[in-house]
This record gives sequence, C-alpha cells and structure tokens, in this order.
Amino acid sequence: MDQLDVRTRIGLAGAVFTVFGLAGNPALAQEQPTFSRDVAPILYENCVSCHRPGELAPMALRSYDEVRPWARGIRDKVVSGEMPPWFAESPLGYFKNDLRIEDTEVDTISRWVDAGAPQGDPSELPTLPTFPEGWQLGEPDLTVTLPRVDVPAEGPDYYPDLSHTLDLPEKRWIRGIEVRPSNRKVAHHSVIFTSSGGAPGSGVESGFFDVLAVWSVGTNPHEFPEGMGRWVYPGQEWTINAHYHPSGTAESDETQIGLYFGEGEMEKEVMAALAGTMTFEIPPNVSNHEVRASYIIDQDVNVISYFPHMHVRGMNMDLIANYPNGEQQSLINVPEYDFDWQLFYYPERHVPLPAGTRLDIVAHYDNSAANPNNPDPDRAVGFGLQTTDEMMFNVFEFVADEGVSPVPATDESRRDALITSLPADAAYRIDLAAPMMGGRTIPTALHLPRSGEGTWYIPMRGNLLSLPAEAIAWDGDSYRFDMQLRLGPIGGQFVVTGEVAADGGIQGDFEAQGGGFAPFSTFEGARASAGN
Repeated sequence: MDQLDVRTRIGLAGAVFTVFGLAGNPALAQEQPTFSRDVAPILYENCVSCHRPGELAPMALRSYDEVRPWARGIRDKVVSGEMPPWFAESPLGYFKNDLRIEDTEVDTISRWVDAGAPQGDPSELPTLPTFPEGWQLGEPDLTVTLPRVDVPAEGPDYYPDLSHTLDLPEKRWIRGIEVRPSNRKVAHHSVIFTSSGGAPGSGVESGFFDVLAVWSVGTNPHEFPEGMGRWVYPGQEWTINAHYHPSGTAESDETQIGLYFGEGEMEKEVMAALAGTMTFEIPPNVSNHEVRASYIIDQDVNVISYFPHMHVRGMNMDLIANYPNGEQQSLINVPEYDFDWQLFYYPERHVPLPAGTRLDIVAHYDNSAANPNNPDPDRAVGFGLQTTDEMMFNVFEFVADEGVSPVPATDESRRDALITSLPADAAYRIDLAAPMMGGRTIPTALHLPRSGEGTWYIPMRGNLLSLPAEAIAWDGDSYRFDMQLRLGPIGGQFVVTGEVAADGGIQGDFEAQGGGFAPFSTFEGARASAGN
C-alpha cells in the first residue's frame, strides 16, 4: 500500500468513526474544535517551524494570541492548499518531506473558525516545540564563510560572482551541508558548483554542472540518507551563483556554509546532475509556451531527490522517464511552480532508473500580460541569470545501483545509451567538429526518418541539446531539413543537406540562413545498428 492509499484510508476511517461512533452521542458529535485541544497540535507540527520569530514567515503562530487575528486567513490558506507550501505531485507516491496536512486537519481548522475560533482550556495546550538556534544541523565540522556581498538599495536583482577554494588537509565525505545567509531580507538563493568532475581521483563527470548544494527561500539544510554523502577535496574550487533582491535600503550579506563530515567508509556517493537546457526562446505575449530538454542516464542509478527550477514566467514542469523497454513514467510533476518558494523533493522510496533511460524535462511558461509576475510581456525571453530572464533546469541527486561511486561517463557513452532508444534504420552516429567550441569533436545522434519530424541530439555533459529537424524532404537518398540552434543570447537558423550512401553511411553540411551562423561544418557518420 502506498502512502496515498494510507492517507485516503485514514480519512475514510475517520469518517466511519464519525458516523458510527459519534452518531450515538449527540454531545460529542456537536463538540466544536478549540485552539488548545485541536488546532494548536496541527500548527505546532506543521507550521511553527517557519511561523516563528527569525524565520521566513511574516507572522508567528505559537500561541492563541498570535493565531487568533489570523484565524480566517489561516483557514482560507489551508483550504486552498496554499499553506503549508507544497507544489509537487508524483504517481510514484508521496515524498518524505511532504508538507501538506491531512483533509481531516483542514476540516478541523475550518470548523474551529466557523465556531468563532474559541481558545478552549489552556491546560489542554500541547508543549510548544523547540527548534535549534543557529545551525539547524548542529555545529558544523567545517564552516566556510563566503565573501561579504554589499547589495545596493535600488536597481535590478544582483548576481555577484563568488568563489571559494576549499581548505582541507585531506579528502573527506560529507553527510550533510547547511547554507546560512546572514541576511534573508535580500538573499534569494545560492547554488554551489564544484570542480569535482575534474578533481584528482574523482573520475566523475556528473552532469551539466556539478552541483554541491542549493539554498533558496523555502529549502532546508541538506542531509543525505544514512551512509550516503558527497566527496570534498583539498583545493576544491567552488563557484557560487548568488542572487539578491534590492530591498530599498543598502544591505549586506555574509553567507556561511556548514559541512558535516561522515565517519568511516561512505557506502554510496551521491552525485547531482543539472538536467535542462539553455537553448530556448519564449516569444512575447504567449501564455503557454513549452520548452523541452532531455538527459541520458548512463548507468543503473537510484534517484534520491529532485529540485525543479524556473523563474517568474515558469508555470509548471514535468520530469518524465522514458525507459529502455519503451515504457514511460512521470517521476515528478510541479503543476503550479512558485519562484518565491523553491523546494527539494525527496521521494519516499528511491527511484530506480536503468541505464539508457532518457529523462524528458517538459516546462511551460506564461509570458503574457495575464501573468502578474511578468516584468515585460512584450519581450522575447531566453536563458539568463537575471530574474527577468528565464531558466529551465531540474537538479536531481542520485547514487549508483552497483558500487559506491558512479562510473565515469563520457559524451560517447551517453550518445550510445541514447542510440538504443532510437529506430535503428533512421538513427545515425555522427561526430561533429565544432569550430565554435575550439574545434572540439562532439559525438551526436541524428534521428532522420523518411517521414515525420526528426531530432539531432547533441550531448553536452549529460544534457542533450534536442534540436528538431523540421521540414524534412527526401529525394531518393538525398535529404534536406531545417534546424535552429540557440545558446543563450546567440543563435541562428540553418539548413542541413546531404545524402545517405548505399552502405548506410550519411554525409552532409550546414548552411546558415538569414544572417545567422552555422555552428558546425561538414559531417559524415554511420547508421546505428540494432542493439547498439
């Protein structure tokens, strides 16, 4: 029985108890909830961790005197589902950190407000929970203090370039990490990227970037499951993407990062991959624009967390697993994304993904005037760091199914994993020479069917640039199709022409259109065979 079933059955059991247990006792059946006996336990368990002095929430909810003025607002927020904040769904079951309260608890709060929000007997009030002061995970084994950031009073959102070189005598693994901004009035998020992929002895290239930690409004300190953790190295280079909101007065922040070391041998190394794309443009004045990206799983892994990320035009995001056997499954869906309250989501049970699984990230954006958070609906929007720009990522953490650490991955292995999911008679292995990338050769996969639409898949450190092949036209074994490539602020249209030889090999070249650029030159490749 999954947790959804459990919750449903609890609700049904409560209803049965009400009908058959209370119906015979009119006094009990009509008893109204009170704050002390019924409402306070709900708030203490689910709300006061944020609704207390010094935390994110705008008001405290620790006592009857603090709660009573907000009674109707509390009822409205819990009935609508806005509070406690939670934005994810999954057909695989609930998440460990699901903040939603039970339907029976919502009903209790509603009936309490309808009864005039009585206090009840103060002697029935439960003990107020206590919370750690300062570091939520306790005193760190190592504290890293980032450079002070001075945030101007006015102007656009501020993104300072921060870096840190880790001062450690030896390689260690961490069981937890906590990010503590000193000024939450202006701090919005911090993302720590590391050089782990190139660290001596790591042997790991984990994704588009190597993400060590994310802090954003709403996130909690990050504790890995028992026996799992991350490696940190002497001299490891950290790059911190920090984001601040000017508040109308000059402010400063000095963020600290606490590392908690594991003892003994690490059982499983946790890696993080940032799956998404920077190659998109959202047209002006559109209310439901779709952006898609893909990520290839190179080896059998188990996913332990998700972190979807967009900006203020983001509406929703779905992460879909396309398994090698042809089956498809939504892993996590965020139907109403909230830029101002971003959360990690921890599946109740780790999610197994076999090698060759393609993760499709599907996001929708509202760039219309109907979006109250939209700063400029008349502007076409692409990837960028500013809040007024957009992003499209889903960070997920995973461990290898076999062994302690994920095996080293290459663009070739990712391409080969992808090939297995494409029709062999219309899939080609092509090594592209990329002058725009210093002449680097990129292993790619081209799906070029005789009818319908195709796709050129270009691996970029785990992620796939999925470039649609449009207006495909065949004349015998000669072909022509249109493509578009956009990398942040640059991009262009181009036409690909070529032919397929009698042995199944393919060749062609690129021609820029409309003043754009051709990112690649001529190419040749081989047809993928079944089983490869």
